[in-house]
Amino acid sequence: MGAAVPRRSVDELNGPPYRQLPDRHGTLEPLGLDVAAKAASGLAPFSGPAQRVGAAVGRGRFGRMFPNLRPYEPDDGLLERLAARMADDRGRDHPDLPAGYTYFGQFVDHDVTYDPTSSLRRPNDPDRLEDFRSPRLDLDAVYGSGPRDVPYLYDPQAEPSGALLLVGDSRSQFGQGFAAEDLPRNARQRALVGDPRNDENAVVAQLHLAFLKFHNRLVRALAAGEHATQWSSEPEELFEEARRIVRWHYQWLVIEDYLPRIVPVGMVHELLRLESGGGPVARRFNPQPRLFEHGGDPFVPVEFSGAAYRFGHSLVRPSYQLNAGGAILPVLSAHPDPDPTAATHLGGFRALPAELVIDWGRFLDGLPGGPPQPARAIDTHLSPPLARLPAEVVPPGAPSRSLAWLNLARGKRLGLPSGQAVARAMGQAPLDDGALRLGGAAAPLWFYVLAEAETIGQGQRLGLVGGRIVAEVLLGLADADPESFLSVDPTWTPFLGPTPHQFTVADLVTYAAA
Repeated sequence: MGAAVPRRSVDELNGPPYRQLPDRHGTLEPLGLDVAAKAASGLAPFSGPAQRVGAAVGRGRFGRMFPNLRPYEPDDGLLERLAARMADDRGRDHPDLPAGYTYFGQFVDHDVTYDPTSSLRRPNDPDRLEDFRSPRLDLDAVYGSGPRDVPYLYDPQAEPSGALLLVGDSRSQFGQGFAAEDLPRNARQRALVGDPRNDENAVVAQLHLAFLKFHNRLVRALAAGEHATQWSSEPEELFEEARRIVRWHYQWLVIEDYLPRIVPVGMVHELLRLESGGGPVARRFNPQPRLFEHGGDPFVPVEFSGAAYRFGHSLVRPSYQLNAGGAILPVLSAHPDPDPTAATHLGGFRALPAELVIDWGRFLDGLPGGPPQPARAIDTHLSPPLARLPAEVVPPGAPSRSLAWLNLARGKRLGLPSGQAVARAMGQAPLDDGALRLGGAAAPLWFYVLAEAETIGQGQRLGLVGGRIVAEVLLGLADADPESFLSVDPTWTPFLGPTPHQFTVADLVTYAAA
């Protein structure tokens, strides 16, 4: 698929045609977002003080992973032809990735990136774009900045007082036909959550709900005296300690469950080396060479947010069955049923219809009700519904409703380098035109990542370019977070699953449902 690694051309170097802004990567602007408590290592009783609710974390910024590569500016005709080529139905099912990981990946994306300000109509300087999420795997969409700052996310009446997240009951609130457990909602059925995108479809909404329930079950377990060696056991620190434990289990899911399923085999532990020395195994982030340089101020690279991590769009199926008795429903509907209880589509921003309550065995492996529906393969073919998005989800004034076109156009406006330029910068042999079929033209980075997965990864995993960007950025953000388990206790392992020292997304939803 490739050739010998050529030297990078002068045209690929010397950086973007923007004025460089020193020390802008990861500039944080405090929002009152909270910081999780630190934990002691090992199984000794926790003795360190928890930080107060409301300690500032702040928003992050976007930046560049390859600041010395020039933007690739393909003509719009190439983008239109590529988008049309991707909008076919030749994609196939993934052989072993359950569909639930499509939406876990979406949940992770919503945790670390939110860009409501960039434009498809003009170039955007990544160094000037603000990320409206914190650059951490910290579940700020679940917790906000804590019960004192955002009390509407919390249940003021339930015991233990001040420690439980609010779970909605749409059946009691809105009547028969709705689910008894749902995201908390206002009178207009809008979800009360830290990020409204986590209510955009019935699957990601119920994954968010699972995190609410997971937290609440853990709080009650800690208050009842369980897992006493895993926290400080100080009643006034119950909320902060429960939040820390939930965050650490979530970080473990990203690092040890999700990433190993989507990046090349062995890549995670090449970047996150396991060290023992005769004692507990420690995870140390030390990539060689280090491509994601943030100088101690983490940011989200646009090569990740605008290209590589958008591989998840290729995983989306055209339709899903949420439970054994339910219909197979389209992932998108241009004309959703006006009846809010209608189980005819998976669209969100409404109270959850009872018929759309998810059976996680249809989405995750190892659970009753399986086998799960597979995700689609990671390739250059998007499901037909993504070729014509509903008008209400397309940016105003966009000339196309094709998700492929929107992604390609966004990459151009962000000034992303070509896929071949990034491959050379990594020391990899670029894909040849037999794999890309672009008539010798350079490939937009997002398309290149998908073509690499389709050919070298055989549709099952990202390739060396896409996999390295995705893995190093997510691991790098976790490593840069002073409150993550990688920073506080790299020997920590999860303890809330059925198997000691292991934890999967299936274990999370099982614990939440008990």
